Amino acid sequence: MSYIIYPKLNIFLKIIGHDGSYHQLCSRFVLAKGALYDEMELSKSQSFTLKGDFGCDMEENLIFKAKCALKAYLLAHAKEAERLESLGVEVQKSIPKGAGLGGGSANAGVFLRAVNEFLALGLKENELLAIARDIGADVSFFASGESSANVSGRGEQIEPFIESPLFYEIYTPPIFCDSTKVYQRYGTLIKERCINYSNPPQEWLSSQSAHLLSLGIPKEEMNDLFSPAIALYPALKDIASELGSEWYFSGSGSSFFRLRA
Repeated sequence: MSYIIYPKLNIFLKIIGHDGSYHQLCSRFVLAKGALYDEMELSKSQSFTLKGDFGCDMEENLIFKAKCALKAYLLAHAKEAERLESLGVEVQKSIPKGAGLGGGSANAGVFLRAVNEFLALGLKENELLAIARDIGADVSFFASGESSANVSGRGEQIEPFIESPLFYEIYTPPIFCDSTKVYQRYGTLIKERCINYSNPPQEWLSSQSAHLLSLGIPKEEMNDLFSPAIALYPALKDIASELGSEWYFSGSGSSFFRLRA
């Protein structure tokens, strides 16, 4: 069976505080359904196999981590788990890495939903979200199956947001943004009191994404990670200037996006 995996965009992203070693966020996540996507193929296999141009060892891949987390959950709930070891997974990668589009998380989240269907595991959505929570920050959104949601916490709190489908243009420059380093830089700017934690205005949470993108809000105000990203990768500032005010910054970068005309 074949599954299409779309990237996500952050319409807005605010860092609202800190909990232990993790920053807490409040963001609008949307699926960017269009020409950019990964494609996952599931099949039966004699042993678990994972193929794709991931750029990491299998043990570090979020799909593999999702398989392990799913197996642990099934075993803990006295459900049959051995069929997971007879899965063949192959992904045709197109979503770029280090781009703020959630490519790895998207693979893991869709994998959970896909395997639940492919193997007829019968897991409910709340169970899939419970499994997704500890795999990676954005995995829960993709496991939810939502197209638009207000997301908070570490990314595990999903509040579905109903809005009409939108179409976006995405530009990803040849710059790999390390999300861990961007968040670390944000933490440094907080300690140096160059920036402050902030909540999004309440009206952002209830406003349609198209409306928010039409207001001309500066990039650094819409996305708290824009400033630390350009501090680490100065070329992004020039790119942002060349693109213009209608282009916004997704996640920890390096992708910019705008509504398609």
